Amino acid sequence: MGKRIIELLITLKDEILDIIYPPKNTCIICENEFAGICPICEGKIQRVKDDDEILSYGYYSGVLKKLVLEFKYKKNFIAGNVLVEFLYELIDKKNIKIDAIVFIPSSKKALKERGFNQCEYLAKEISKKLRVNLYKDIIKVKNTKEQKLLSKEDRYKNIKDAFALKSEKNIKNKHLLLIDDVITTGATLYECEKLLKKSGASSIKILTVAKSYI
Repeated sequence: MGKRIIELLITLKDEILDIIYPPKNTCIICENEFAGICPICEGKIQRVKDDDEILSYGYYSGVLKKLVLEFKYKKNFIAGNVLVEFLYELIDKKNIKIDAIVFIPSSKKALKERGFNQCEYLAKEISKKLRVNLYKDIIKVKNTKEQKLLSKEDRYKNIKDAFALKSEKNIKNKHLLLIDDVITTGATLYECEKLLKKSGASSIKILTVAKSYI
């Protein structure tokens, strides 16, 4: 009963916000009349077809790159919700079954600059759609350089031992979904995956919105 009341309150909150801040009825990309992203612009996204260990919706370029940047740096939550739908579509297509969701944490600097963690938002919305728990147990414990400024080899060195868990109780014996926005070398994701495995996770499925060509 309590969980149902919480879901109703969340729905009510979203409806009130839509009234106060009505969503724009123009495509984020081309600005033609269409809420969110129009079918023409969505059709331009180059989808990732290969089934790698890490699943990604599409390649980090063009339309998809603009959506990610709008969400990540301009707090465009309409773009964020489009990305949520992309992830949900991929989860449904691959028939991914999980017990709970975790996400890549932001550094204190990034949180201060952006005001939110885009990965946490994606994970939270997916958890609501799947009706599974969202755990915020992965924390960053080491200051690191920006990964995008480093070579592939240096990225792995930079991120080594950068994460820890608040507690293992939510991780042990669970089938987990680990969410990130963009994968380049995978250094950050593999480091978190290693941590989760070490802490007793039964399985870990890694999912990202976009995959870089690098």
